[in-house]
This record gives sequence, C-alpha cells and structure tokens, in this order.
Amino acid sequence: MQFYDYIYRDSVIHKLDPRIKILWLVGLSFLVFIVNNNVLVLELFGIVLLSILLSKLPLRSVWNSSKLFIIGFTIGYVVLFSLLLWDFKKGAVDGLFFSIKFLVLVLSSIVFAMSTSPRDLMLSMTKMKIPYELAFMLTLAIRFVPVITREINHVIDAQKARAHKIKFSLFKPIKSMETFFPILIPTFHLLLIKAFDLSLSIEARAFRSKPKRTYPPRLRFKFKDYFALALLIIVFVYFSGYLAT
Repeated sequence: MQFYDYIYRDSVIHKLDPRIKILWLVGLSFLVFIVNNNVLVLELFGIVLLSILLSKLPLRSVWNSSKLFIIGFTIGYVVLFSLLLWDFKKGAVDGLFFSIKFLVLVLSSIVFAMSTSPRDLMLSMTKMKIPYELAFMLTLAIRFVPVITREINHVIDAQKARAHKIKFSLFKPIKSMETFFPILIPTFHLLLIKAFDLSLSIEARAFRSKPKRTYPPRLRFKFKDYFALALLIIVFVYFSGYLAT
C-alpha cells in the first residue's frame, strides 16, 4: 500500500508549483468548514474527484490510501447522527454529507502528498520563509508515513508466516491487545533502527554546518500556476456568493 507516498506522473497537478497546491489545500479546508449547503458540499467533493483524474494517479493506490477513511467515516457518522437525531433517514443523510466533508480533506491531502515531490515541497516551504530546519522536519515526517506503513505490513506478513493470528474483540480488550504486541514491538524496533541510521546520515552530510544555505532555482511561477491561482479565486468568489445569500 502506497500510503501518502509520492508517485511520479506526467500530469497537470504534478507540474503545479507546490505553493499553489498548498493554497488549494488550505482553501478547500476553509470552505469545507464554512459550507453547510449539501449541494455545495457535493460540488467541493466533485472538485476533489476532478483533481484525482487530472493527477493521473493510480486509482487503486488512491483507494488503498483512503478506503479506511471512506468506510470508517461514512459508517461512523451515519450511525452517530442516526442515534443523536433518533431518525434513521435524516441521520443517514446528515451523516453521509458530514462524512463527505472530511473525505474532501482526506482525499485532497492524499492527492497533494502523492503528486508533490518531497524536494519541491521542502523548497516551497523555504521560499515561504519557513525555517529550513522546520521545513526539513515536516518533509521528513511526511516521508516517514509510507515507511511506517510498509514496516507494519512487513511485520504482519512475517508474523502470519509464523502462524500468529491477530484477534480483535470489544468484549476481550486485554486478549486483543496481547495479539498486537508481536506486531508493535518489532515495528518500533525497526523504526528506531531506521531513525538512528537516518540521524547518522544527516550528521555525515554536515547538517546545519553553515548558517546560510543556498537553493537551486527549481521553483518558479509559470502560466499554469497563475491559471490555477485564478481558478482558486473564482471558486472562492463562487462559494462566497452562495454563503452571502
């Protein structure tokens, strides 16, 4: 499973400047929290689905990265709203649209992570006057997410090969936790080894040896970036017009 892992594609979304994609991500997040009209929520969801198609990302990878959120949010909020409203029909509708709001955030962040090179992301944050150490730390944290998922999958496969069975039961939480210990302990051990090797690699490259750093001129706004920025402004004006009425 390529969870939040960068996948290269020759697409319009991949060629956009990361700063523009950050603005789109922040803009969609802002609109999701202030929009209450179900039609507008569906339009936001359609924009995210269109970005997935334009990015040319493998649909299987997008599904594998988001299926837990899609299934969990949908079922969880439908059940929660149905219990709170004591009306299954209204609760199902309200819970479904509320879950779509969160799916807009999840899917847009997945598209951003899968279509943005870590090097370009770090350079874009430094151009936005974010300290290099903080930009490096954030980029490294994002890159560690797929590493963690891969290590967990490897440990699970190794333990299954040793006839270990993972059992989960709400009525027996202690026994359920005991079945997870053979997964968690080797995973933490492997991650600590990787973190130690990474720290040695960073020190060997004289990290922070000079107070002033230079960067290659990789990121420059082009016509497609200004066009995407204009589209973002149009979307904001469109939704602001509906919210004002």
